[in-house]
Amino acid sequence: MTSAMTNRHGDEIRTGQLWADDPRRTVIRTLRIDGLDDAGSLGAVAVCTVVQAHDTDTGEITAPDRVVSINIDRLHTTAAGKGYRLAESR
Repeated sequence: MTSAMTNRHGDEIRTGQLWADDPRRTVIRTLRIDGLDDAGSLGAVAVCTVVQAHDTDTGEITAPDRVVSINIDRLHTTAAGKGYRLAESR
């Protein structure tokens, strides 16, 4: 696995960064980038651990510790503010 890549939007995605879901979602996850991998024809993916999930309806905060893979081109805040946002860069 690689430790840093740049997505098609010009964002540098690095191991250790924390990304968060769009704040308008009901459950906002915080994702830690654990590694970057080539997924063949699907492009590069970030292997992430969901370190926190905040349910905005109930206020409940959990630590699911679930592993997910996300295409690195999706890790980007769109002009409308949707998508993902960089929460913390380590």
